[in-house]
Amino acid sequence: MKLYAGIQDKIWTFEEIDNNGTSYIQDKNNPLHYSFTSLGNNRFIFILNGTSHLVHIIKENDLYHVHLDGAYFPVRVEDERSRELRNLVEHATQASSDQTILAPIPGLITNIKVKEGDSIQKGDGLIILEAMKMENEIKSESDGIVIKVMIKDGISVEKNQALLEDAVSGNNIKSNL
Repeated sequence: MKLYAGIQDKIWTFEEIDNNGTSYIQDKNNPLHYSFTSLGNNRFIFILNGTSHLVHIIKENDLYHVHLDGAYFPVRVEDERSRELRNLVEHATQASSDQTILAPIPGLITNIKVKEGDSIQKGDGLIILEAMKMENEIKSESDGIVIKVMIKDGISVEKNQALLEDAVSGNNIKSNL
């Protein structure tokens, strides 16, 4: 399985391989042999290419807070599917400067958090869209008033389908997960 690990703006791509009980990851044809041994309380002995390290890891949402040999690293680890979904969501958010929110991906509407007439502020959660077994919150990019809700709970939506109409711009609101 291909994995992506990111620390700040640096992204590494790894292929996780299990070879006769020995696990290793490969980064650009450079095999890195590793093993983890749990010590309890989110502490591990991490052996990388024969060198032992004490590691403390706390997972918070999609971020791992890693303390390795006294240094701290916030690390995001994703598989290909999760990374693809996050990239689609981020692209939809960045592309929506025209106040129009559309569904960035196909999915199932599981919760509509606003109703017609509601005042919304930038960053407010509007809709929960389930896609690839993950719940994604669609957030408002600007202040405004919801004049029309074009969807209902429990329906499937297609990519770029209009979800809400905003009083400020009079446009459809594009999906910002």
